[in-house]
Amino acid sequence: MSKATNSYDTRFWFEHESGQRLYPYRLKNRDTGRVAFRVAKPGTGANRKVNQVELDHVEDVFRHVFSLGYSVRMRGDDPKFNGLYSQDGYSIVRTSES
Repeated sequence: MSKATNSYDTRFWFEHESGQRLYPYRLKNRDTGRVAFRVAKPGTGANRKVNQVELDHVEDVFRHVFSLGYSVRMRGDDPKFNGLYSQDGYSIVRTSES
């Protein structure tokens, strides 16, 4: 996977109720220039600056999502589904791990 902004990693996925498959992706922090995956603790909301943690490796993202219950920024082919999702989210019907 390239380190380009908005590149996604296909090693795990969530399936949205629409049928869209969503993948974790890297975003660029405009304040620091860092390009990383973003995860958030359950119940903290989607505020990128305050509540999200930036991670460099998808293996760390996987651990945070499936072991610690964090949400993760995900995207699919249709940009209207880009957002913060958890494996138990109301619109998620299946994951690569289910």
